[in-house]
Amino acid sequence: MIRRPLVIAVYEPRWFIRVIDILRNRRINYTVYDRPENLPYYSVLYTDYEEFVREASIREDIKIIYDPNDSLRGLEESILATMFKTEYREVSIGIDPGNKPYIVVIGDGEILYHGYVSLDKVSDQILMYLSSIPAHRRIVRVGAGYNGLEIATKLRRKININIEIVDEYETTPRSNRSSQTSSLNKKLLEILKPYRNKDAYAALRIALRKGIRVD
Repeated sequence: MIRRPLVIAVYEPRWFIRVIDILRNRRINYTVYDRPENLPYYSVLYTDYEEFVREASIREDIKIIYDPNDSLRGLEESILATMFKTEYREVSIGIDPGNKPYIVVIGDGEILYHGYVSLDKVSDQILMYLSSIPAHRRIVRVGAGYNGLEIATKLRRKININIEIVDEYETTPRSNRSSQTSSLNKKLLEILKPYRNKDAYAALRIALRKGIRVD
């Protein structure tokens, strides 16, 4: 995929560290802002600092995303801009239920976020992703295993989007070092591979499998 170069010019230190962490986890190439004349041609500049906006405005080829609130949505809009998009066609969120659920967020075939979340924070985490990631279509899929229906029902009360319960048959591999990946996109698995994690694998399969709508 052809991408515009991404340049980061974040003034707030804690947000800068988080931005870099997100980009590295997503394997998105970036450079850090130096001066306007050094910006790559037709790059996307993501910044939270008004002075950087003024400096870079002399370059008509640069797309500037100004995010003074240091928001995940602003960062996502910048990442989308590098792909010549304003939103994902579809964002699918898979939840492997249990006492400590695992969440995988997929946007147009790419893993955006993944990780464990405490049971009492599932709804808040899902709401955060949905409000932060621009998308034409959004769907949340929950495995039908232990407490899956309970999680789906709670989400249904809070979120007015399509929520599905998914059959978990063969979503969880028999071991952490599973080789049962032939039916999945190898590119998706690249990010999960280092974790050798059954829960991550299951959440990924759930996100990609059509289920029964929860009304």
